[in-house]
Amino acid sequence: MARDTQSHFELWRAVGALLSQVNLDGTSIHFDEAALRQGIHTNRFDNAPPGLFFDTDPGFPKRTGINTRWSNIAPRLGLAWDVSGDGRTSIRAAAGIFYDRPTSIYFRNLTTVPPWSIRTQLAGVSFQDPWAGYPGGDPGQIPFGGSAPKNTPWQLNSIVTALDYDTPNMRVGQWNLSVQRQLGTDWVVSANYIGNGTRHLWGTQPLNPVIFVPGVGDAKGNCTLNGQVVPYTVAPRAPCSTATTASYTARRRLSLDTSIPANVSKLFGPVNRIESGGTASYNALILSLQRRPVKGVSISANYTLSHCITDLYQDISNASNADEGWNDWTNRRYDRGNCTAGAAGGGAEDRRQIFNLSGTAASPQFAGSKLRIIGSGWQVAPILRILSGGTVNVENTTDPGLIYMLHQRPDLVLASPYGDRSVKNFLNPKAFAAPLPGTFGNLGRGTIRGPSTWQFDVALSRNFRIKEAQRVEFRAEAFNLTNSFRTDTGLSQTGLPYLDSNSTSSTFGQITAARDPRIMQFALKYFF
Repeated sequence: MARDTQSHFELWRAVGALLSQVNLDGTSIHFDEAALRQGIHTNRFDNAPPGLFFDTDPGFPKRTGINTRWSNIAPRLGLAWDVSGDGRTSIRAAAGIFYDRPTSIYFRNLTTVPPWSIRTQLAGVSFQDPWAGYPGGDPGQIPFGGSAPKNTPWQLNSIVTALDYDTPNMRVGQWNLSVQRQLGTDWVVSANYIGNGTRHLWGTQPLNPVIFVPGVGDAKGNCTLNGQVVPYTVAPRAPCSTATTASYTARRRLSLDTSIPANVSKLFGPVNRIESGGTASYNALILSLQRRPVKGVSISANYTLSHCITDLYQDISNASNADEGWNDWTNRRYDRGNCTAGAAGGGAEDRRQIFNLSGTAASPQFAGSKLRIIGSGWQVAPILRILSGGTVNVENTTDPGLIYMLHQRPDLVLASPYGDRSVKNFLNPKAFAAPLPGTFGNLGRGTIRGPSTWQFDVALSRNFRIKEAQRVEFRAEAFNLTNSFRTDTGLSQTGLPYLDSNSTSSTFGQITAARDPRIMQFALKYFF
């Protein structure tokens, strides 16, 4: 039955690699900049700007927005060789190709933007009158949802997140090679190489980013970019780029393009394309040693040396403010680096070294009745886990580049970014500086190593036989048995970062959270 269930799962997974996700309410959307410049409009909405297309438009893949890819073939091959023919030395190898798509929540930004729902992004608003200065006032009366009528009004500075028709599935190639050898009668050693390569990794490419316009306005408030006067003015001798809503709106790429009518470009806010050219890789060497249970004692140990590297991947297509994705909209590789867990870094984490040691030891069956009652049947199981530091991103959240990106990386201005690696001085704040306006920091993504960590847990258990078919099991478990102070990378269970990597924070570079202290739990179970 379990085998049949697994077979059905693999079948549906294979079918899912061919077919696209279906939006039953018809909320798929496509953006075509060439059509925008040619003034080609959708047939579905009267007020949508040119360049946007929806379900029912000619050539639009109905209810999916992505063409079906019948060429997604996923071959797999595995080999095993008994080297000496006595079953003591084996070599195994396997390789395969796998396809998948992101989870459904990844696509939510295709359906939670105009014209399907109201989403207006403003900066520097007044809480007393947040819609002051917004043309038309409060847009709360706009119809929303998949049944939005043909005459639905289109909001100014609307967010657009769109898929290309030919966006391919993400594809992962996996391969492994292992050598196992039995030593004596009780021990097995093995060396394993595991690798995978991801292709067509989806990432968010901003197509209408905020562009930095250098310098100050002339006596008439005119500013220039690349030798051309931009289509907005500032106060005489005032900066051409400021951290205000009006400046951000005026400096969007489409708004600066004078070949696009102003009454059209002002309808577009962030325009994000789900770009499928990203890649990622993982390679690991795993060495292991095992001892089968002999006289009540078993041992298992393994050591992993690995490296994970990736282009930028996000758990959802638009994070926090919609101007998220590639920092440099022209260069995907600027955000390539070591894998870092988190919505803005990916689901994996680059831990270069991991060591695990576990075992079990059972007390002997004593001959004496009293001693057997007291001492026999106990089993202790310790587990030790040691991990090198994971990667963290040092970020500046104050928009030093004046490009409306919340997660800009700073410049590294000293040879080493680290302090003395103590709780209050793990990173040296003086090693980092905000990049100049209009520039990108030279610090790579995921180049900083956070603190290493470890865990020592122990379980103690015993079964008490009452009758032939009845017994009571007692179990005690201690996590962090030594009650040691331990930190880590990433977010703690309270949501605080173990290592504060926000370069604008007052605690930047400090360890601000710890892993759990000793936790003990007890259980008593009756079997009948």
